[in-house]
Amino acid sequence: MEIFKFSDEIQNAYERLPHALAIYQFIEDKVVVLVLSDGYCKTFGFENQSQAYDALRKNVYHNIDPADVSRIDSEAYRSLMNSGTYDIIYRSRTAGTDSSANYKVMHAIGKCVDMGNDVHLVHVWYTEAGDQVTQKIMDLQESVSSLLSNMPAMTFSKDVSTGKYIACNQAFADYAVKETPEDVCGLTDFEIFDRNTAQHFVDDDKKAMSMDKPYIFFEDVPDAEGNMRRFQTTKLKFMDASGRICLLGLCQDITDAMTIKEEYNRKLENAQNRANIDALTGIRNKAAYVEFESKLNKSISEKGWVQFAITIFDVNNLKTINDTLGHQAGDNYICEACKIICTKFKHSPVFRIGGDEFIAISQGEDYEHIDELLNYFTESNLEAVKKGGIVIACGMSRYDNEGSVAPVFKSADEKMYVNKEYLKKLQS
Repeated sequence: MEIFKFSDEIQNAYERLPHALAIYQFIEDKVVVLVLSDGYCKTFGFENQSQAYDALRKNVYHNIDPADVSRIDSEAYRSLMNSGTYDIIYRSRTAGTDSSANYKVMHAIGKCVDMGNDVHLVHVWYTEAGDQVTQKIMDLQESVSSLLSNMPAMTFSKDVSTGKYIACNQAFADYAVKETPEDVCGLTDFEIFDRNTAQHFVDDDKKAMSMDKPYIFFEDVPDAEGNMRRFQTTKLKFMDASGRICLLGLCQDITDAMTIKEEYNRKLENAQNRANIDALTGIRNKAAYVEFESKLNKSISEKGWVQFAITIFDVNNLKTINDTLGHQAGDNYICEACKIICTKFKHSPVFRIGGDEFIAISQGEDYEHIDELLNYFTESNLEAVKKGGIVIACGMSRYDNEGSVAPVFKSADEKMYVNKEYLKKLQS
């Protein structure tokens, strides 16, 4: 099983939390550390996340009293088997202290979360057992407010049981038409927004709470001037230090980014189209044919049978026209020949694959009438030989379970050269 990864935004949001949080993943009989917050590092004496990750990935029971390890194992197993809460008091030393240092008593409380695909994570909050819960909640509100204030997106946290905002940043306060984040805290959506908007937010909260992974969605929201903006919103549930279930929301305006992306995609598509278009005739070129052939081969491989026919055309006498009348006349000759081919094979993609060579791939209506189409060129060529005009040699071959396009192309090409020689003899 692979190690679960949060998005960079969510990983950073978790790691910047000032309270001691760790998120672990159970992989078979091993415990893998995924997230350690700033508060965790401070509580357990690590200088930074890197030092903490290194220590716990070497030994997840780093600095824990050996006498408590088996109890921690049992509690973790119980939480995993029941997808329930995790709650244990144990003894631990601060990082960097030696074996003679006193242990401090820690209270770890958390919840096992099933992420699907047999991925189980445990979110654990740590506090020193002697701390007062009320003080922790006050500290949490203040520290979360500080955390959210430094985020570029509109951010907030809510108490799920009451629906009241615990903290938010100034960007969200502005959106809520409040002067400061403190004016938002303690209010519900229905006390801030109109009923429809509030109900919309509450419904989204319910969806987020029903999921064991971050709920990410996109929506169009009017700004203060009434202009529609595209937002990406992420909502995820978490448990604070007191065991309270909360909701963290991050809402980022991606309108400009989406506009840039759409413009880039449009330019990329135009560039790709230009790369696949023959400059002289305006139809698809050899590169486009190679791409089409690849897709056709894939269909043959997947379906086993695809009904199509390939017709290869060669415009006779181009060299003579170029030598006697000039290349501009030769270009006009090619364009006129292309117009004839495309007019007759109007339901088939036509490609210019060489100076005087074209190819049509026929399916559907043109495939059903392929013999009639070829008869036109037979009669037209005989008329052109007698009276003067554009002579277009052609050869056609149908797919007959050869397994790929190449044999069909080869057969059509051979037939075209036979026809080309025949027409040359008529003209001589």
